[in-house]
Amino acid sequence: MKQTECTDTKKKILLQAFLLFSKKPYDEVTFSDLELATGLSRGAILYHVKTKINLFNEVIESSLFSRSSTLEIQIQEKDCLKNFILEFIHNCEVAMKTMRSYGLKNINRAHFNIESQALYYYANYAEISKQWVATEIKIWQQVIKKAIEKEEIIEVDSEAMALVFEKIYLGHAYTDVTSENGCDTELLKRELFTIYELIKRK
Repeated sequence: MKQTECTDTKKKILLQAFLLFSKKPYDEVTFSDLELATGLSRGAILYHVKTKINLFNEVIESSLFSRSSTLEIQIQEKDCLKNFILEFIHNCEVAMKTMRSYGLKNINRAHFNIESQALYYYANYAEISKQWVATEIKIWQQVIKKAIEKEEIIEVDSEAMALVFEKIYLGHAYTDVTSENGCDTELLKRELFTIYELIKRK
């Protein structure tokens, strides 16, 4: 099997496994489910992932640990906080649109379902998740500090304000688990810019 074919097959397995684990508990996802979803034999699947728990762990690493709503955003020189918020919302919308193209209407519910299982099946997941959130908050704080330096916003407690922005997002990510389509990005945008307008230098 060529390297590109191998890589594409592995990506296909991980995507279909993510979709299955997002809808069913780990112990209810069977190799028959995986065979049906991927169109591959059990032997072909095991060639790439070895065991079911390895597959679950790779899904966690490829879909949860690699995701970031802030890490890939380039911090701009002008209106850095305003543009950061706009790009943040855009990234959320792109992620949701991508998942919808695979038939997954609520990405928040998918992540919630998989993360709740990761607490039991993935070693040290709780601590890793805490570190992920801490990294997100740190990036928000860097942007806010720069916005203060550039006189885009007034002097504020950058750490506390970073927590406000991140917790607004996390609140949506959690409460929209039960909605039909996941995060309401228009409402999220309105809330984030309400805070922005309060601290923007007039």
